[in-house]
Amino acid sequence: MDDCLKGQIRKFNIIFVIAAAIFYTAFQLSGIASEVGTLYFRYAEAMVDMKMPYSGFDAEYPPFAMLLILIPRLFSFSSFTYQIAFGVEVYLFLLAGLICVHRMASYYTDRPSVYSNLYIVLCIILLDFILDRYDVLPMIMCVMALYFVRTDRLNLAWVMIALGTVTKLYPALLAPVLLIYLISKRDYSSALKGIAICLAIGCASMLPFLIADPESMFMFLTYHMDRGMQTEAIVSSFLMLFGYFGMVDIGYAFSYGSDNITGSVPDAIAGGILYITIIMILVTYAAYAYMINRREEKDMFPLFSMTCFLTVMLFMLIGKVLSSQYLVWIIPFVVIAAVLLSEGAYGRSVRVFVGSIVLTQANMIVNYAFRDAGDPFSLPGILILVVRNVLLLVLLWMIVRYLIVRHDPASYPELGGCDKPVEE
Repeated sequence: MDDCLKGQIRKFNIIFVIAAAIFYTAFQLSGIASEVGTLYFRYAEAMVDMKMPYSGFDAEYPPFAMLLILIPRLFSFSSFTYQIAFGVEVYLFLLAGLICVHRMASYYTDRPSVYSNLYIVLCIILLDFILDRYDVLPMIMCVMALYFVRTDRLNLAWVMIALGTVTKLYPALLAPVLLIYLISKRDYSSALKGIAICLAIGCASMLPFLIADPESMFMFLTYHMDRGMQTEAIVSSFLMLFGYFGMVDIGYAFSYGSDNITGSVPDAIAGGILYITIIMILVTYAAYAYMINRREEKDMFPLFSMTCFLTVMLFMLIGKVLSSQYLVWIIPFVVIAAVLLSEGAYGRSVRVFVGSIVLTQANMIVNYAFRDAGDPFSLPGILILVVRNVLLLVLLWMIVRYLIVRHDPASYPELGGCDKPVEE
């Protein structure tokens, strides 16, 4: 490691320890229930008692996530010590992410610390979701996959994508982008190896559950397929606003661990929204294939990484669930976008994302701290979600504009950034 990266790691260590100490102290003093200390600890306790997830007890998370939830229990003896051990696991993942982000930024700028600082800041202001959810773990696997693509270690990239998929599913969205990239280069050997790696890891992760109980092994999938329209989703926030003014008939209910909206309109949308999401993502893949075959560049990583960003954003924003912790998913993509965009566009994208984070934290206070689960949302609470979701849609449009620039630079010349490697 160079001195700059070592300095960033020291800085991150100090900031993380202080922020984590404040977080855990606040949790202990407030008496607020911790997701890690309750649900995750309960899962881990069941696994220590030799019960299999899905067949031995109900669980909503994929297989590798259950392993990552179990590991901190091997170094703890109570709910609170489990939270601390889980925090150590999260720290190690975040540290790996910091190293990857810093090194990716160093390919495109001689000031990589600016962007690793941004990574640190975004992680700290979302620390409550990072330390009390496991979404950061697959997010770091995506970061590492991007890093291995950039450094041309494709087998390792495939391993990270596969492990991310059996942790949270959405990292699977990166696989077709990488596959299209390899096929465009006529690197069929790496493409076939990637498919084999993903199949091997996927089968290995599911084999114990297949042996235990084939009927329950896909519980983590059916659980989410059966969910309704969660209140924080893009469509839900606007339906709630229309419902508040009597334009749409909706109700509120708490189920599947979240507040959802009910009614004929939300139910009809929930039934078709998966197909809309699939169509939009397939269109993105097709557009990426068209663009990558039309361009002859030495470095295709900017186009690759921003397409991955776009597919994850589409999956997150169009779907029927948009939990607050999902913003953790896109931290590294925002940082990489900041590296690639021009200074003005970089500033706008960061401000938009930070604004969405601030409103997400306000949502937690207004909509969850001062109302009971299943109760209707107040107008201020609805407006917070509507504005937050509009900001996320603005960020989505910024990604689309960047990809248009990559295909037709004359369209938005002000967006062209430092996406040429510094070594050139």
